[in-house]
Parts: sequence; C-alpha cells; structure tokens
Amino acid sequence: MKKTLLFLLFAATTSTAAFAQARPGGEMSSKDYTGGGTTDSRNTGFGIKGGYNLNGLRGDDIGGIDREARNDVHAGVFGQFGFSEFASVQAELLYSRQGFEGKTSVANPTAPQRFRMDYISLPVMFVGNFTETLSFHVGPQVSLLTNIRQGGESLDIDSNGFNSLDFGGVGGLEARLGPARLGARYNLSLGKLFEDGANTAGTIRSDFSDSKVYNNLFQIYLGIGFTQ
Repeated sequence: MKKTLLFLLFAATTSTAAFAQARPGGEMSSKDYTGGGTTDSRNTGFGIKGGYNLNGLRGDDIGGIDREARNDVHAGVFGQFGFSEFASVQAELLYSRQGFEGKTSVANPTAPQRFRMDYISLPVMFVGNFTETLSFHVGPQVSLLTNIRQGGESLDIDSNGFNSLDFGGVGGLEARLGPARLGARYNLSLGKLFEDGANTAGTIRSDFSDSKVYNNLFQIYLGIGFTQ
C-alpha cells in the first residue's frame, strides 16, 4: 500500500507541475513560461499512443529463468508542454504488458511457466528536437505492477515475492509527420523484479528472492498528437 500511495503521489505532483494549464484570468500558453517572449511552440499538446513491447530480463544468471525477450503490447496517453521550438517536457501514462518464462514451479520444477506482468508506467521526459520532424526523448520513469498472471491464474504480488514498484530511465527517438508519431525507446529498469528476503516459495523458487534480475524493455510505438 505504501508503494501504491508513493506512485500516485509522484504521478499527481509531476503531472500538475508539468502540465498545469489554467490560471486566474485565462489559460496559460507556452509564451507564459518563457518570460513573455515570442515562443508559441508546436510542441505543446496531447495525444494517444500504442505499440509493441520486446521485453526480456537482464541481471544474474539464475537457473530456471529464460531471459529471452517476449512480445507484447503497450498503450496510453501523453501530454507535452513546449518551452521553445527545441525544448519541451512530455509526461505519459501507459499500460504496459510484459512477462517472462521460466521453470519456476515448486510442484513441477521442470515445466516452463509463463508469467504475464501488467504495469502502469509514468515516464517524464525532456524532449529535444534535432529537426522539425526528429526528436530525442530522455528522462526518469516509475512503474507500478498491478497484476501478475501465471498461465490463466492471477497471483498475489506480495505473497509471491514480486516487487510491485519499478523505476529507472527511458531514452529514445521519435519522428513526426503531421499529427502522426513513430518512435522507438529503451527502458532501463533499476528496480529488482523480486523483493529481497521475500518468501517466494509458494509459487516460484525461494532462491529467486535475493537475485538481481531486472526488466529489460524495448518499445516501438505509433501515436497521434493534437497541438494547442
């Protein structure tokens, strides 16, 4: 519960700071944030996006876990605020489906098990435009693990030793053509997949609890943006 409250507080404060648009007497535009200059950036707006996840694991070589990448999906919304034609800040709220496969069952240790992990992710990124159509994105990200499924069965996150909070950084490139966006991004996870000292013997092997294993995620996406 503490981790969930921390995530929600982080989401609320960063979103409010980056994208508060209203003030007494009228709405604020990008000009108001640049010292009253002449900037009216096309980088200010919002949109929707979705795409392809190539997710694997990195870290300790522990027996039983297949670290090869698995294909899945992500989708969500974004808001962007431009300070100039070059610089802007973008925050996103994404649903990301990830997973791994491993011989982790206590009852049948030789049979591979498929684990699906559902995350809600909040990246907050600096965006810099190389040209009018090409930009780079870089910044921190925090993710909340909301659900785990083993085959067709939902598992309790805490009692099975999984870490419900992930954090790290993201970086990538994006191309724009009109309102359409095409991008690729790497997510560097710094939060361990399994909690230290957790009792993981109920569903997965107990020796996983102290391992340094992290998500390793590459994303390709399409989006539609609406400038303001």
